[in-house]
Amino acid sequence: MQFHLGFQPTVSQNKITHQDGVLFIGSCFSEHIANKLIDLKFDVKTNPFGIIFNPKSIVSSLQRIIYKTYFKDEDVFKKEGFWYSLETHSSVSSSTQKELIDSLNHLIDLWNQEIHHANYLVVTLGSAFAYKNIQQEKIVANCHKLPQALFEKVLLENHEIIVEFQDLIEEVKSINPNLKWLFTVSPVKHLRDGVVENNLSKAILIQSVHQLVKQNTNCFYFPSYELVTDDLRDYRFYESDMAHPNTQAINYVWKKFSEVYFNDVTNAINDRVQQIHQAYHHRLFNKTTESSIKFKHNFYQKCVMLQAEYNYLDLSKELQYFNTLED
Repeated sequence: MQFHLGFQPTVSQNKITHQDGVLFIGSCFSEHIANKLIDLKFDVKTNPFGIIFNPKSIVSSLQRIIYKTYFKDEDVFKKEGFWYSLETHSSVSSSTQKELIDSLNHLIDLWNQEIHHANYLVVTLGSAFAYKNIQQEKIVANCHKLPQALFEKVLLENHEIIVEFQDLIEEVKSINPNLKWLFTVSPVKHLRDGVVENNLSKAILIQSVHQLVKQNTNCFYFPSYELVTDDLRDYRFYESDMAHPNTQAINYVWKKFSEVYFNDVTNAINDRVQQIHQAYHHRLFNKTTESSIKFKHNFYQKCVMLQAEYNYLDLSKELQYFNTLED
């Protein structure tokens, strides 16, 4: 008996390799895939301003980066002893105003360089619902649990999402004509918006993305949302909150992502890096035994061989660990 649809996304002609620069921006689901790529030694940068759910804030963040629109004093605020910005996630904070501004502006410089040379930009949209700061009349990335009266909840329309992203795609093309955009819609359910409202939100995002893909030869769609919602289609693949896909679901989407975007050489490298990654995180009970020393020496040699074959891989951390008896 078959318990899921077995949907197979179309294999892409565009292959991601370990030599490609890959940028991720958007919802929390994007970080799951990005972290798997990072573990496998891909050249990945993710979410400079933290997790962002709505498309308008994603566009605004990328525009800041492209034009080096640095953060100023008026772009941050103090709450309970820490400084935040309405344009960043609540995980991005500092104990002083200057520290936060300097940190954010350093990230702008870093990402500006990255976006000039990156091969792929993966954009994961989470929700078409957004919050507008009433005083500033501006969509925010995060409300930081400020009083609800300061914000108005709005539903972004697909035409405004399309127009803003289309303009952004053209702007980026002028500085990096080789960049490929991979759009995906997060399968995380925003149940606090309501079940009907969540489906409406996802429908707007999906329609918007497909229109952008239709309009641009450098834009592509990966069906993360469909793989979880329509292929697996079972709450056993969700966490207890019934909203976030669990580890099984994430691994399933990752497997499909690998099938779509990796070639045989990349898969072979991934297998070898994965073995090393697992060994690196395997904590030995007694590091001085003959078996422990042999274990580390064996994986040190594996690192040396892999590094020699593919000198663009950064295995320095693993080489140092396996070449010593220290933790």
